[in-house]
Amino acid sequence: MLTPEEVAEKHLTAVKGGDPFLMAEDYAQDALLVRGEDVFAGKEEILNYFAGVPNRMGSGVIKFMKLEVDGSSVSFFWEITDDKKVTSGKDVMIIRNGLIQHQEVTLLTEDF
Repeated sequence: MLTPEEVAEKHLTAVKGGDPFLMAEDYAQDALLVRGEDVFAGKEEILNYFAGVPNRMGSGVIKFMKLEVDGSSVSFFWEITDDKKVTSGKDVMIIRNGLIQHQEVTLLTEDF
């Protein structure tokens, strides 16, 4: 079984690759993804959310900062840069039994 840090690294690699199925692969069936006022409950809703991410990012390039790991909690800052703006945020994930159970996304700028 992968450690929380390994699961997070695998997920971030999937996000960089832009494949929604790979992005959703590391979530538990009953996981929650909280993004501001939006809550995506369960793997299917999370997959549907990720299906729209590549279009929303457009030509933007995502960069992830160093992972901070504290037991089952993994947090990191990220930044998406395109020719018009820079969007940034912070994510906190709870990872247990090799799967993301809960993820909270806090936007630090306007959304992408």
